Amino acid sequence: MRYTPPPSNSHRAEIAIRILYIIDFWASPGGTERHLAYLLSSLDPHRFRCCVVIFNYGPNPLVEDARRRGVEIVHLPVGRWYTPNALLKGFQLMRFIRERRIDLVHTFHYKSDVYGAFFCWLAGVRHIISSKRDAADYKGPFRFFMHKLVRPITNRYIAVSEVVAQVIREKERVRADKITVIYNGVDLERYSVPDAAAKAQAKINAGFAADNFVIGMSAWFRPEKDHQLLIDACIEVSKSVPEARLLLVGGGELLEHYRAWVAQHGLQDRIKFVGPVDEVRPYLAAMDVACLVPRINEGFSNSILEKMATGLPVIVTDVGGNKEAIEHGGNGFVISPGNKPDLVRHLLGLHADKALRESAGRASRTRVERLFSLRQMVDRHADLYVSLRGPKGETAE
Repeated sequence: MRYTPPPSNSHRAEIAIRILYIIDFWASPGGTERHLAYLLSSLDPHRFRCCVVIFNYGPNPLVEDARRRGVEIVHLPVGRWYTPNALLKGFQLMRFIRERRIDLVHTFHYKSDVYGAFFCWLAGVRHIISSKRDAADYKGPFRFFMHKLVRPITNRYIAVSEVVAQVIREKERVRADKITVIYNGVDLERYSVPDAAAKAQAKINAGFAADNFVIGMSAWFRPEKDHQLLIDACIEVSKSVPEARLLLVGGGELLEHYRAWVAQHGLQDRIKFVGPVDEVRPYLAAMDVACLVPRINEGFSNSILEKMATGLPVIVTDVGGNKEAIEHGGNGFVISPGNKPDLVRHLLGLHADKALRESAGRASRTRVERLFSLRQMVDRHADLYVSLRGPKGETAE
């Protein structure tokens, strides 16, 4: 999606706000990386001048696309942040900020939130925003302590769901008035609902038969995503529905483990692994039902929104902000983590009732259009930036 300026010329009277985004790592097109790419491509360039510092960088299409559009992106390899090298890189970051006269810094992930924010504050930046994108289930006491140390210099916190906002209030002791909930957004222009013929062709393209019942999940293969739950549930479903197939999209540390497990159990004809992809849309089009079943540590999934935008009924576990995206009984179902019987029951129900499947899919598309569009997400970020910096360069109180 590209920004289309409004017909009014009022934005020309404003002084562009110079924003520095700092992110710990950007080597793959994960949810946070896609979110930042959306902001870089969609914020009005007349109002916001954006640049990015990455602490751990790997070549990827999102970064290259941003560079082609003129966004300055700098790799600043900090490594361990308690070494002399980290101190040197901190001074380099300060010089970068002063040379570009940065007005506002927006950080993503732990090192950026703490180490990055500290050196930004030393450089004179007084508007620092921290994005909180998960439920912090893996965060230990030391990390919470470090976050509390930089709390006085962090002006605002963006939480991607109400659940994440509650974590920030309760575990980091952040005042509620410093927290803004901004849901992730999906580019609705890029996603469409396939008709029956297009879905049948998408299944064939993905290696299935046109009449297969395809259950799918796009997610990184990490322990918290609980792929085993979905695999076990689909094996159970296939006992009653021989045409059921499972489509798994994504890379990650456990991908080869699950590939080996499926091969060991002779299930290659029923379970297909796509691996990491730059473009997920063709695989979403092949699905009849989509799932996301993490056990812990979910914030608010871009993957769910992409599935909804494709017009799919979605089954999710009640982790993080999943239940804020899915209306139980409306556009899908919300189950407790690890609950295989309920997952099997809802999959069988959606297979048996085509009308229910279609109505839930329509509800998904309607809900994402109403609540989770990319334009809404970008506009809310823009409003927050202006509220801190002021529309004409003055500091907002």
